[in-house]
Amino acid sequence: MSSQSRSATIDNIKGVLIFFVVFGHLIEMHIEGDHFLHSIWIFIYSFHMPMFALVSGMFSKAVPDERDTSQLVKNIAVPLIAFELLYECAEFLLKGQFSIYTGLIAPYWMLWYLLSLFSWRLLLPVFARLQFPILIAIVLAMLATYSEHIGYTLSLSRTLNFFPFFLLGWSMRADAFNRLPKKLVWLSGVVVALALIASFLLKSNFDYRWLYGSYSLHRLGAANLTGSMFQALQYLVSASVGLAFLHLLSQRDLGLANVGKRSMYVFLWHGLALLILEKTGAVTEIFSMEDLPMTIISFGVSLLIVWAASREITETLTQKLILRPFSWLLSKPFGGEPGPKAIPANKPAAVTKTAAAD
Repeated sequence: MSSQSRSATIDNIKGVLIFFVVFGHLIEMHIEGDHFLHSIWIFIYSFHMPMFALVSGMFSKAVPDERDTSQLVKNIAVPLIAFELLYECAEFLLKGQFSIYTGLIAPYWMLWYLLSLFSWRLLLPVFARLQFPILIAIVLAMLATYSEHIGYTLSLSRTLNFFPFFLLGWSMRADAFNRLPKKLVWLSGVVVALALIASFLLKSNFDYRWLYGSYSLHRLGAANLTGSMFQALQYLVSASVGLAFLHLLSQRDLGLANVGKRSMYVFLWHGLALLILEKTGAVTEIFSMEDLPMTIISFGVSLLIVWAASREITETLTQKLILRPFSWLLSKPFGGEPGPKAIPANKPAAVTKTAAAD
């Protein structure tokens, strides 16, 4: 399979996953007491963030070079800082106060993912040297959930809880789903269908906080062996449903490659769109409808946000007006200042001037 085909497959997957991020965040505002929305939300959250972590891991290097570290700052740290400031300013303008996340010393809402991704990239070279990195990461995450001091602060809980999926993605090849036998597609379909049915069979009082990955077992009232067993089961379910879902997505071109390529811009801007919709009362109007029109309209609104945020003009303006200025302010240009280079042992001293000038 060509690298171009592999890239298109992953971009299509990212396109679907980023839509689920937007749709999930939209309906999340009104899942309390609504069994229909509650069920859809549980199905989405059972796998979509774990799989985003997995896809991110697929394109991460265990031994980063200077270019990789430069891209780490430019493509993750810079958007995190720039949009952290933008969202806190938006909160103040729209609501008259800064968000609750400032008091928690945590990234704003969905921006936790960027801080976690930054941390995963830094942790990867260490865990790549371990004999059983995924197993060790799972054990560390499960032990950490017993601590009441690890939660939203600096996104520590989610960093640990979703790190095993990032490592799983790193251990896989980008064409992993296409290398599976075609006859297994039906099995993936059955797994996804059963997960969807199970989401609707769960009682409305199911504590959905389990799916956030940001609460300790004490906060969930399950700081015991049963709670740990449930957490282990959650890892198994998220991996099984998520991988099955990605396997189904990889079977055909969904025409979402361009959305997937610009999924970062959808991720960065969709929160502002939802804040504005909430402030204008549009969200309340949508979720006061019956289930069918409510679902259709919220689905359409999510599609519109994804479409607008994944346009080339959005990428251009975001880069020009926000990311490049912050990148100039925060990061050193790739390569840094030119300096003297060491003379290879097998080269004569006569090459010194040339080597330093390169």
